[in-house]
Amino acid sequence: MNNPQPTVKTLFGMEGKHAPQDVKTKIEKAGQVTSIREKILATLGKTVWPNAFDEISKKSVDLLDINLIDVLVGAWNKYQGLKKYLDREKYPPTQSVLVPLGEHTVKSEHRPYVEVLMNDEVVARITFHVALAFTVRGVLLLVQDGKIKSVKTGEIKGKGTVKCEEALLLEQDFRTVSLPGTVDLGEGVPIPE
Repeated sequence: MNNPQPTVKTLFGMEGKHAPQDVKTKIEKAGQVTSIREKILATLGKTVWPNAFDEISKKSVDLLDINLIDVLVGAWNKYQGLKKYLDREKYPPTQSVLVPLGEHTVKSEHRPYVEVLMNDEVVARITFHVALAFTVRGVLLLVQDGKIKSVKTGEIKGKGTVKCEEALLLEQDFRTVSLPGTVDLGEGVPIPE
């Protein structure tokens, strides 16, 4: 597949961008970050903090590199309607089945984090909370041998938020995003029993 797969970063319009100044300000005021700043200032001096915070800010955007196809496949794997494709008598391993999914909602939460190290020791972990809700339309799953082998077409629309501690950093209603034509999942993602 030549089309790049969309990520959460794409949905928030942050592809190729740094954290906006208002987001940086909110991150820096978060309690955990304030205590990290105090440790760095006390231990390493005031010239180190601006560079350290710049890296924390960059990483906060990089944490949004969450592949949407992975999020969706993970949700679909919990869909009870797929379990029938585990029956090898009705659906032998050599048989491929196209499974259309009607319009449905997927909710997903993620807690990526940045670890801050001083002298090769973790001194803090800054946790972000990413919450997503999508309406998904027009998706076909190719199922074979009890696995989702590929995802064909479809589109998503939804909303999401990113928080650092209780500070709301980003909130976005996502425009409709067309998923890339076909996403090959290689050996496939097993449907759990």
